[in-house]
Amino acid sequence: QQVLACSAIAVGCAVVRKFALGVPDGPLGSGFAIGAAGTASAAGNLLADRLTLAYVAFFACCAGDTWASELGILAKSHPRLIVRPWKVVPPGTNGGISGVGLGASAAGGVAMGLLHGVFVPGGMASLFSSIGGAGRAAACTATAVSKSAFRREIALLTLVGFLGGLGGSLLDSLLGATVQATYYDNEQNKIVKRPGPNVNRVGGWSFLSNEMVNVMSTAMTALAAALLARPILNLI
Repeated sequence: QQVLACSAIAVGCAVVRKFALGVPDGPLGSGFAIGAAGTASAAGNLLADRLTLAYVAFFACCAGDTWASELGILAKSHPRLIVRPWKVVPPGTNGGISGVGLGASAAGGVAMGLLHGVFVPGGMASLFSSIGGAGRAAACTATAVSKSAFRREIALLTLVGFLGGLGGSLLDSLLGATVQATYYDNEQNKIVKRPGPNVNRVGGWSFLSNEMVNVMSTAMTALAAALLARPILNLI
């Protein structure tokens, strides 16, 4: 369930972009979607970019949430409840946030965005087009994107990664604090993720498990990136 929650929507975006729109892999704004009449479709190109941004934001949200969970425990102070920041809560509490956790969320998102930008098809070739012999340079140039397009790709996707990682993690925490099912184990005296013997639900809706909240937060983050494609693309 967790694997599907952290992959299905992004895979769907990639499949639609590649096979339904027929847009070749490349930097943002360089697609060439073919319309029904066989002509280039500006709307199709924008949709392709929306799907790319949604894809990156989705995985940035996943990475941000994971990094926050794994590295947030290193914080020396206890987390605070996102809906009541003056209230200190035990580590592992749904909706608990800390400075270390938020920093890890942002770092995870930046890592995902940066990796997508650096490894855009034709990007690395642009760096090596002037290195080596004439034959190697010609081969690289044939597949390379311009250096300015490569720099723009890295900058935009790193920004989307940062916003997706930090924003998605905050959204996940907000959902965790308000609607996610929260269970308390009376024997171990701690918050647990699953119902069981001597476990009571102390908050949230029973059908909204951790996996369901992950689906909601990643989907909303991806949708936000897609809807904001125009202003994002116009930034640089």
